[in-house]
Amino acid sequence: MPFPKTFDAFTTANFSQFLASAKIRPGYISFDTLQSIPLDDAHKDVAKYTERLLPNSAFGHSVRAYYFALAILHNGFPSGTPGVPQINFEDLQRKLYHACVMHDVGWTTHPDAASHPARTMSFELFGGILAFEHLRTVAPTLTAHEIGDIVQSIMIHTTDYPEGQWSSVTTLLVLGASFDVLGYDAFGLGSYDFVCHRKTVQEIEKVFPRGSSLADGVMKEFDEKPNCIMGCFRGGREFLKKIRLEPLVPADEVIEI
Repeated sequence: MPFPKTFDAFTTANFSQFLASAKIRPGYISFDTLQSIPLDDAHKDVAKYTERLLPNSAFGHSVRAYYFALAILHNGFPSGTPGVPQINFEDLQRKLYHACVMHDVGWTTHPDAASHPARTMSFELFGGILAFEHLRTVAPTLTAHEIGDIVQSIMIHTTDYPEGQWSSVTTLLVLGASFDVLGYDAFGLGSYDFVCHRKTVQEIEKVFPRGSSLADGVMKEFDEKPNCIMGCFRGGREFLKKIRLEPLVPADEVIEI
């Protein structure tokens, strides 16, 4: 089944409300299919930039978040809702890749970023600033609105709001990243069962295995920046206990398609 041609450009920012009303179904889509979606030169540059700044496992988390988000798009992300502006697949995918791959670039300890004046900010803000600066250089075809959507999504991806709207880029980034970090029981037993087929997850994790640097990065953020944005997320420091270090789906699990 092909991807829908258009999607809702905005969703509710109330994440609990979104989860309760979601009609996403975890149908199988192969990693080969997800990987076959074309990336342009700016995407490839952003991947190299992020891979240089982050540890391998943190970069892997960012890429997995992108592929999980793509699978969600394929499997019933809101589309055609009356009264909601629509965005075509190509435009959404272009922004989504940049947002997912760079969403944790603010964790960097690379010497190239050590003297940046924004380095003491919460990682979401620092990462958004780095993304803004880099995209203005390497992605001249992106409009100010497109760059703004990408950067804002990075800056608010660990927040939680009772009212208002998120762009679909933000919603998909939050879904993909939080699923990768917390797994199928992210916000309660089976709360993310709808996100992604287990075989799809297994194939993605085989290519991009996970590691411990994400947990280390979160701990470092809490220790060095007690007022960090992530510390205001539900559960606060208890969030550390939920971070998944092992695969979400065992490599040897036999899964019927």
